[in-house]
Amino acid sequence: MAEPSVLTVIPVLNEELHLDRCLRSIRSQTLPRDQHRVLVLDGGSTDGTREIALQHVRESISGEGPVVELLDNPGVHVPHARNLALKKVDNESHMFEIIGHAWVPPEHLENRLADLQEAEAEIGRSIGSMGTKIIPEVTGGSWGESSIEALLSSPLGGSGQFARFKGRSIAESPAFCLHRVEAIQDVNGWDERWVVGQDRDLNLRIAKAGWPVMRSDASYLHMAKRRSFSSLWGMGHRYGYWRARQASVSVTRLRARELLPWIGLLAVICGFAISSEVEGSNQISFLLIVAYVSIAFLVGSFEAIRFRRLSLLLGVPLGLVILHISFSLGLLRGGLKQRPPANE
Repeated sequence: MAEPSVLTVIPVLNEELHLDRCLRSIRSQTLPRDQHRVLVLDGGSTDGTREIALQHVRESISGEGPVVELLDNPGVHVPHARNLALKKVDNESHMFEIIGHAWVPPEHLENRLADLQEAEAEIGRSIGSMGTKIIPEVTGGSWGESSIEALLSSPLGGSGQFARFKGRSIAESPAFCLHRVEAIQDVNGWDERWVVGQDRDLNLRIAKAGWPVMRSDASYLHMAKRRSFSSLWGMGHRYGYWRARQASVSVTRLRARELLPWIGLLAVICGFAISSEVEGSNQISFLLIVAYVSIAFLVGSFEAIRFRRLSLLLGVPLGLVILHISFSLGLLRGGLKQRPPANE
């Protein structure tokens, strides 16, 4: 059997702050040069992103590690870039999806391939997608930045992509997957309608086609997240909007818990509205508000203890409220099929 090989795909758009770190981590992989190739797909950057990518292209020609290539992505967005990369596959058995503001340890791909082969031997079949674990880095930074980092890795803040887990298991939406090329081709690649949530959509279709979709902690990945609460608002709004648009195609794409903020708000409003007719409804509404605030501060307390940073006691609850409101408003706009929010 031929050795597995990997095509690392990096869609970028104005990533000059992080791309050098990303590419250096990818080029430092212990995987042999003949088993690894890198494609950087630029969606029209106006900062120094292309210059950074071209520097790595030049260095990779004569240096160790994988060859790096830079391509234009006329479609701009991530799904267009990944489909373009799919057409450029040259006998690679797997595609590794990563983004320009993420980075990995040197043994990342080697460990993940070994883990993947072990898993396939255990279940006796090929695996379509194997995700990895995102490890937060709360090592300083601004109050907002560290609060958002902690929030997105908390149980109420990050859902599947940022989930804390151990071992190897079946998963619905694992992060930064190592995909078998055959599985991607089997479902005709990424759906270019989805500017956000395209990877979850792909994995759902891969699983529906009969390929196992899993996640493993055999390695990990770091990712630079939002640096301010205003950018967190934009992220939540976009994710809510596109989740609603995907749900209009298939309602199963919407998780029940994603509707809880709206359900809670409507319950509180109804409680106050019928207070003159139903005794005790006011108290129920107040209890719901107190319960939400208490849970938010409880999560903040856990994260403050976890990262040993007292400021998270306030930052995480604030971020949680911002994320829930922005996501819920995005759901509403998407459900009404209004114009898409601007992409960051």
